[in-house]
Amino acid sequence: MADGREWTADVETLTRSYGREIFARLEGSGPVPFAPSWWDERLMEWSMGNEAVKLQLFRFVDVLPMLHTPEAIVRHLREYFGEARERLPGWLRWGLRRLPSRGILGRLLAALAYRSAERLARKFIAGANLAEALEAVARLRQRSLAFTIDRLGEATITEQEAEQAQADYLELIHGLSRQVNRWKTNDLIDYAPLSLPKKNGEEDREVPRVNVSVKLSALYSQFDPIDPEGTSWAVRRRLRPILHAARERAAFVNIDMEQYAFKDLTLQIFREILEEPDFRDWPNVGIAIQAYLRDTAGDLEELAAWAQRRGTPVTVRLVKGAYWDYETIVAAQMGWPTPVWSQKWQTDANYERLTKFLIAQRRWLNPALASHNVRSLAHALALAHIHGLPPGAVEYQMLYGMAEPIKDALVALGQRVRVYTPYGQLLPGMAYLVRRLLENTANESFLRASFMEHVPEEQLLRNPLEVPAHSRENDYTALG
Repeated sequence: MADGREWTADVETLTRSYGREIFARLEGSGPVPFAPSWWDERLMEWSMGNEAVKLQLFRFVDVLPMLHTPEAIVRHLREYFGEARERLPGWLRWGLRRLPSRGILGRLLAALAYRSAERLARKFIAGANLAEALEAVARLRQRSLAFTIDRLGEATITEQEAEQAQADYLELIHGLSRQVNRWKTNDLIDYAPLSLPKKNGEEDREVPRVNVSVKLSALYSQFDPIDPEGTSWAVRRRLRPILHAARERAAFVNIDMEQYAFKDLTLQIFREILEEPDFRDWPNVGIAIQAYLRDTAGDLEELAAWAQRRGTPVTVRLVKGAYWDYETIVAAQMGWPTPVWSQKWQTDANYERLTKFLIAQRRWLNPALASHNVRSLAHALALAHIHGLPPGAVEYQMLYGMAEPIKDALVALGQRVRVYTPYGQLLPGMAYLVRRLLENTANESFLRASFMEHVPEEQLLRNPLEVPAHSRENDYTALG
């Protein structure tokens, strides 16, 4: 028992040390004053500080793709922000009453709102097409950052849309492979030290340069947990060509995790297709797992046992989760037990437990740890160090357009960092954008606390299990 306590103390001490080192590397980071990105941050700070204004802003951004005339855009601006009128500064209340809805001024105002939303979307969305996505990932590689590309799109409701989704994924794999695999090698992200002790003469493992994230629900219009066998058959029929193309071109495919209702079926399809003879020995595939779900620990234990039986490892992209509001509301409406942890510290603590499990099970589950929270990242670095793993043996992942200084700090520490990079039509991708904005501006967001509100480092690095009981109320956000 004493050994266990000492080991835990060592992890905690090393976690604080890594955390302080990351924070030290963040000193002086940030945009140049009065540059466009500086103004973006000032606008974000202002919107964060007022919950009513933030809500109306996000409602407007979410509905904007459906507004097709200047009059409709201006009307929604007036109506939405009119609901928060008492929270607006005087100059803005004055201007709101005088918004022109017609004529040249109305058209100019609508165009300005539209272009501003597009500019905001481009902060989190890499581009509208494959060519723009290639430019974005080229810029990432210049900073020694790897990528995984995600195709944005609305829910698949017809088989024609499902076929188009399959075609888009195939185009992604083909188009990216033709270009990216010819680029100059970057040892930091194109090779990974083995996470087990090396044998004499053994070389580092080559990491696929092209990495594509796939949503299974996009591949079948009737994706439904009520019919697991029929859904699995239909999805695997469209997924096979994608996996074949990836294997032929040395690409990696990661299966995204969506809402809780799809979780078990997603895991079932993942296991079933990878047990097929064509893919049973293929290691360049992974799946996202959400730490904010109460039953994730059991899912990971089953996944590790399955991978061992399969005889080939898979990658686990451990995220905290981005559907907390949705899952809570659905459970309440249906009278079901809530599947997610109710408070942020619980998710943070679970994330650390799951990180420990993944690093211990790295022979069968390659850890890919997705977080912007320095405490979570430092804890993973500490565990990897204590297990004797060299830098780069564990992968760290973050979202495109967020936490840029933290990405650069990890790269400077010799770590392998991958950026989740969505692309697609900007305004139809607004649902994704709103989730990113909600994460970036939630009251308990690590990014908000560290970069905007300047919470002390030691408080940000505190073990989530040590969070005082009086501060555990109403502290949830999915980000971190």
